[in-house]
Amino acid sequence: MNRRQFLGVSAASALVGLGGTRGASANAAVDLLTLAQPDLLSLIGPQAVRNIGLRYRALVPTENDVRALYAAILAARPWPPSIAGLVEQDFAVGRTMVLQGWVVSMTEARQSALFSLLSD
Repeated sequence: MNRRQFLGVSAASALVGLGGTRGASANAAVDLLTLAQPDLLSLIGPQAVRNIGLRYRALVPTENDVRALYAAILAARPWPPSIAGLVEQDFAVGRTMVLQGWVVSMTEARQSALFSLLSD
C-alpha cells in the first residue's frame, strides 16, 4: 500500500468515526477501495480511467477529495449499493458526462476520480 492509498483508507476510517455518511460501517475502508475500482478499468485501462478522474476533479472542484467523492457516490442510496446498479440507473435517467471522449455515468466519473486520487 502506498502513501496515497493509506491516506484514502485513513479518510474512509475517519468517515466511520464521524458518522457523517449514512449507513457507513466498519468495512468503510474496504468499501472505499472497492468504489475506487470502476468497471471501466478492465475496458479502457488505468491511464484512461485516471485521466477521466483528473478531468472530473477539475470540472467538479467540490468533489476533489476522497471524503467528498465517497459521500457523493453513496448519497441517498441504499446500503450496500450495487455499483453496477448505480451505473445502470445513472444511464437510465441521463446522469452522464463526456470526459476525455468517453460517455460515463456520474457514478463512473466519481469512481474514476477516486481512482485518480488513490492510484498514485
